[in-house]
Formats: sequence, structure tokens, C-alpha cells
Amino acid sequence: MATFLFRLGRWSYLHRRIVLVVWLGILVAVAGASTAIQKGYNDLFSIDGVPSQHATEMLMEKFPGTKNPMEDASVTLVYQAPEGKTLTDPEVASAIDASLQAIRDNVTALTDEGRESLTDPVTANAAQTQLLIESETQMGLSQEVAEADAANVALVSADGTTGTTSFSFDVDIPADVTTADKDAVHDALDIAREAGLKAEAGGAGFGDPIEIEPISEVIGVIVAFIVLIFTFGSLLAAGLPLITAVIGIGIGALGISGATAFVALNNITPVLGIMIGLAVGIDYALFIMSRFRDELRQGRSRADAVGLATGTAGSAVVFAGLTVIVALVGLVLADIEFLTYMGFAAAAIVLIAVLVALTLLPALLGFGGQRVFRKDAAFGRGEIPDSTTHRGRHGKRRKLGPIARLSDRLAGTSRAARKARNPYAPSLGTRWVALIHRAPGVFVVVVIAVLVALTLPAQNLQLSLPSDSTSPESTTQRRSADLIEENFGAGRNSPLLVIVDGADADPDSVSLQPLVAAGVEPAQAAFVTVKDQLSNNVGVKRAQLISASEDGLTAQILVTPTTGPIDEQTVQLIGQLRDEMSRLENETGVDMGMTGFTPIQQDVTDRLEGAMPVYLALVVGLALILLLMVFRSLLVPVVAAAGFLLSIGAAFGVTVLFWQEGLWGLIESPGPLISFMPIFLIGVTFGLAMDYEVFILSRMRERWTKYSHAAVASGDAGRYNAVEDSVVRGFGMGARVVTAAALIMIAVFASFIAQPLPFIKVFGFALGAGVLFDAFFIRMTLVPALMFITGRGTWYMPKWLDRVLPTFDVEGEKLEKAYDSGEIERVDA
Repeated sequence: MATFLFRLGRWSYLHRRIVLVVWLGILVAVAGASTAIQKGYNDLFSIDGVPSQHATEMLMEKFPGTKNPMEDASVTLVYQAPEGKTLTDPEVASAIDASLQAIRDNVTALTDEGRESLTDPVTANAAQTQLLIESETQMGLSQEVAEADAANVALVSADGTTGTTSFSFDVDIPADVTTADKDAVHDALDIAREAGLKAEAGGAGFGDPIEIEPISEVIGVIVAFIVLIFTFGSLLAAGLPLITAVIGIGIGALGISGATAFVALNNITPVLGIMIGLAVGIDYALFIMSRFRDELRQGRSRADAVGLATGTAGSAVVFAGLTVIVALVGLVLADIEFLTYMGFAAAAIVLIAVLVALTLLPALLGFGGQRVFRKDAAFGRGEIPDSTTHRGRHGKRRKLGPIARLSDRLAGTSRAARKARNPYAPSLGTRWVALIHRAPGVFVVVVIAVLVALTLPAQNLQLSLPSDSTSPESTTQRRSADLIEENFGAGRNSPLLVIVDGADADPDSVSLQPLVAAGVEPAQAAFVTVKDQLSNNVGVKRAQLISASEDGLTAQILVTPTTGPIDEQTVQLIGQLRDEMSRLENETGVDMGMTGFTPIQQDVTDRLEGAMPVYLALVVGLALILLLMVFRSLLVPVVAAAGFLLSIGAAFGVTVLFWQEGLWGLIESPGPLISFMPIFLIGVTFGLAMDYEVFILSRMRERWTKYSHAAVASGDAGRYNAVEDSVVRGFGMGARVVTAAALIMIAVFASFIAQPLPFIKVFGFALGAGVLFDAFFIRMTLVPALMFITGRGTWYMPKWLDRVLPTFDVEGEKLEKAYDSGEIERVDA
């Protein structure tokens, strides 16, 4: 593969115009096609095969016209009278009427029936109370029970100060609600607020749109540009990875939009794709350009240097990219459709980033010519300049720019090294690993202790999907949920809807006998029995019959918990009620299920939590196998996998500590983390961890196989033995570029904390933390420390296993031998 990549990279350099035209043509074609066929994203998180699915299907079948709870774009309006007044006061009622009239007049996605049914809370409450009492008494319930049930779902608080009313946008799914209609609701609320009322809105139809604000990409690109300047010492060289990354994510993001014409994609899909694509796109270009500079230092022609960089570092890029892709595609094992598509989309962007780095980057290096690493090319021709000058194109001695000089000093390169431009000379990287060499056991203990301590908060991990209760406290959605909880109880925000099909109710059932014997129809008896049994569960405020189908054989039972939607007690109650329902089905012969926004979201969360251990086992096992084949070592894969578990645990821990527990009050609205964050974090962090493992370990192995034994024999290794020399020198060659790559990755991810939506903030924070712990604590500290401790055991591989496993030449050793021997024709360009 290395030879093929060499030829591909050199061809792209020599035929740069063709390559550039092809990639720009792809960008334009994908943009045009995507604009023409895309159907837009949705904001649904439903999953097939979960317990709530059966109940939802029963609901829509037995009660025609009822929408899937996850597709209903309903809005709940909450009005609270000024202090000392109630909703019936004339001026308060007048303000509410004006607010509702503005909605009727200005919201376009309302049917005529919807406009007529949108009434003030006092009027709506009176009508609802009368209807419920009449309906329940006709079903055989007592007046007292009917009145209590009506009070439980009252639209006006007991003190008369707060009321709710609702309507639904006439759209297929909540994501179809237009910004203009939402703005019209906001303006209507302002009418009531100007009159002194508190007026808020929430509900599935009134969520904030999931989109990326440009500020994150701008911040990430600026920080990446600064890091690249100090890494390469050249403005032009620093700009090339950014150009290739932007083109790559542009094609990828547009392609994802076009894919909505064929599959339903969640609107978080492009957000995560752009986040990951920007980070890996910059990093992959960084790795290849760094190797390109090294090849120039050895006197290669630019065309051959590009080819060798693409064949060596490019091989590592391909392997690293494939590892990330496999990890993302592996999300299919969770058997969750929207998560699978998210994984496929992110994997596609990573694939594009790899292809761009292997072809477009060499072409752009061709366009840059002598302006890219000009001083290094001169140095590579055999000159030994001083630290501040180099010969220009016409032989005149010219000063290095201030950026280049500052780049060297920030890297910690000694004056002698700057004179000789020696990549193996002491730098911050070699000094750091030399420090580790002095007391490797201490570093191992400290790193493990710190990461384990940071992992402990992860034991309290709580997961949820976005809802009004998890919105920032500054939003109208969160304020509406808080007003409802304060005035109607926390359970009003987390209703559970039980559907009971009594068509096959067993009249001989012991549970139904008392009512059947009294002349009650078996189905009716089943409804009452189920309601009463569910009411007896701890955590249930009230269970009540709210509707029956036209044939009278199916009923809806509303269960109101005592706790809110993100409370752990509500989660436990859902499981407890389902166990109770299963028992009642066996006893009475009825068919039933639980649905509603809260149960459906909990089912999604439960499925994701259940898939996480399986997925974690997959990626760890994958790491062991891949690294075993690449590095021909038993120890390296074990250390890599164990280190990954430590870093991912610490990332979970600090994310829980800050975003769930609200450490130091830095987070505006701490709460449960979004349900699919952990499994996605595992996949992405695993892929990136393997990136750093490959890039830094390949340098160590390259030193081990080529130079270390000879260096020890000649005395050039100093106080190090062969293994120690391979670790120190290899680390020194790879540390700077890996450090730069990690800093860029962290900056890109952390910049998404500036996004307005909480779960995007959490994703950015968690991914940044994962890269921080894995790159600096594991790959650049724990791994070399353990290698020093294990000595020759580091590179031990049983001969029989070495023969069985396929070989991957990630370091490009065979390519370099073929090039040095003249087997590969050289090009002087």
C-alpha cells in the first residue's frame, strides 16, 4: 500500500491542476445535487422494537387521527398572573386573550379547527372539567372519583394564578415548524409580558432548532491556524491543512444533506460530522506535511518528498482513518437507526478527509512550491546554516522569519539543533520522555491514580434526551416547565399514557370477577382494574381513565407520576409499571402498553445504555487486533487498550462532574447528559486514540527496526539501551506533531462549547476532554513509561503468531528501501 500511496501522492503533486479541478468539481457537483434533492433533517429519536412502540401503534390504530407522540408538534402555553391577581381578573384575562388572538392571526401552521380550539386557560379548564366528569360517570365511575380526576389534569392551578392552554402546529414533524411561526408565538407571549404576566411556551413543537453557529468553526480554525504556525513556522504551510479540511467537510456536509432524500437523518447528524471532520481533516494533513518536511531535510526533491510523505505518513493516515471509520460504522451494532446513520455520516466525512489528505494536499503543496518549507529544502541540500539565516533561491543569505525562529524556540529545540536542523536533537519532546525515563514507575502510578480519580464521578452518570426540563434556565421552554412543576406538580411534565385493549379480556379472571359479577362488561372491568392497580404503585400521583375508543374496547389511562421527566424515580417507576402491566396482562387477558413522550425517550435511553458495553467490547477488541498486526507486539496493544479505557473513563467523569453535577457553578443548567453521548464518545475517542498511538508508536518502531541496535553498538545511543533509544528518539520525532494534532483537536472540539444548545456544548467538552486525557496522559506519558519498565518485552512477539498475522507496513519501511535502492524511479521536480 505504501508504494501505491507514494505514486498517488507524487502523481497528485505533478498533476496538481487536474487534481484541484477534480476536487472543486466534486464540491460543486455535490452542492448542486444536494440543494436539488435534499428533504431536510428531522428531530426524532424513536427506535423500532422498544416497548413503547407497541403501545404507540395501538394508540394510532384504535384512536384514528391521533399522532405518534414523537411526531406531534404540540405547544403548551403557560400564563401566570401578576402578584396579587388571578387569571379571572379582567385586565389579566384581556392580556391573555390578546396574546392568544395574536397566535390565531399570525401563526400560519394552524388549521381552522386549531384556531377555534385555542382558548384561554379558564375557559378551556371549565370545558375540560365538564367533559371529563360526564365521560367518567358514564363509564360507571363515581362523581367523587370523576371530580378528583378532573382536578388532577386541571388547566388552572388551585390558587387560580397560573394556567395552561395548548395547540399543535399543523406539520408532519416538529422539525417542520418554521422560524417565522415560532417568532409569531414569541411575539404573542410578549403581549402578555408587557401587561405584567409571566408568559412562556414549551412542548415538542417549540424546541430550539439544532444548528451550528459559525462562531465554533471560526474559533476552532483560528486556534488551529495558530498551532500550525508554531508547528511549521510558515503562514502558507499553516494554511494548507485548513484549506483541505474545509473542502473536505464542505463536501461531506453537503453530501449528508443530500442523503436526506433517501433516508431520514436526525438534525444532530451534520453537527457531529462537521465537528469530527474538521478535527481529523486538519490533523491528517498535519501528519503528512510534517513528514514532507522531514523528507525535504534529507535532500529529496519536492516531488519525491511528497510521494514519500504520502507513502509513509499517508499509510499511517489510512490506517488511522480506517480505524475511526470502523469504530463509527460499528455503531450499527447498537441496532438504533438514527445512531447508525450518525455513525455512517461521520465515517463518510472521515473517509473524505483521508482522500483529500492523500491527493488534494500533495496538489496544493505543488502549487505552493518553494514557498512551502523553503528554508528546510535548502537545509536538506547539505548546507549547515546558523539559527537565524538560510540561503534564498539565488544563493543570497536571508534571515529566517520571526515566526520560524519563534516556532523553534517554542519547540524547545537547542541552539545546536537549530544550527544542524537535526530532527533527533533535544527538544521539549525528548526532554519530557527523558524525564519519564528517570522514574517511569512514578509516572505510571500518578497517571493511573489521576485518571481513576477522575473516573469516579462517572458512577453517577444520568442520561436523557432533550426536553423542556433539560433546556437552559434562560429559555422559555425551561421556564415553562418550571412554572408547570411549581404550580401543578413535577409529574405534569412527565405524563405516562397506558393503552389497554380489552377486546380479549377474560371474564373468568379472578381480578375481574368482582366487577363482572356486578354486571360490568369484561373490557370495562379490565379498564377499572388496571387503573386501580397502577394507582397503587409508589411514585404514582394518580391514574385515571381519559378516553375510550368508539367501540368501547380500548381505553387510554393517564398515569401522573410524582416526579419529573429527568428524575431517576420516574425512570424506576416506568420499569415498575411495566412489570405490573405484564402481570395484569397474564391475569386478565388484556393487551396493553405504555407510550408518551417520556416513556419513548426513556426507551431510547435504555437501548443506548444497553448497547454501550457491547460496543465498548467491540472497539477494545478491535484495538487489540489491529495494533497487534501493525506493531508485531503483544504488550503494545494491551497498553493501548487499557490506556483507552482509562482516558474514556476520565472523560466521562469530568463531563458528569461539570455538566451533570454543576461543579463550581460554571454551567448554567446542569442536568442529565444526552443519551447517545457516551456511545458516540467511545467511538470517536477510540478512533482518535488509535491515531495518536499509530503516529507516535510508528516512529518508535521505525527507530527500533532501523537505528537503535546500531546506535547502541556505536555508542550513539548514549546512556540508553536499544529499547530505551527507540522510545526516546522515536518519541522525539513524533511528539511535536502529535502534540500539535492533539491541541488542534482539543481546540476544535472545545470551540463547540460556544454553541447555544446544551447537548452540543457537552459533546464538544467531552470529546475535547477525551483527546486531552488520551493524547497527553496516555500516549505521551503512560505508554513510554510502561515501555521503559518492560524493556525488551515491549517488542516481544511469538514467532508463530508473527507468521500467522498479516503484515501492515505502516512505517513505509519497504517503500523507503525500494526508493533508496533505486527500484523506484526518482523525479527531480
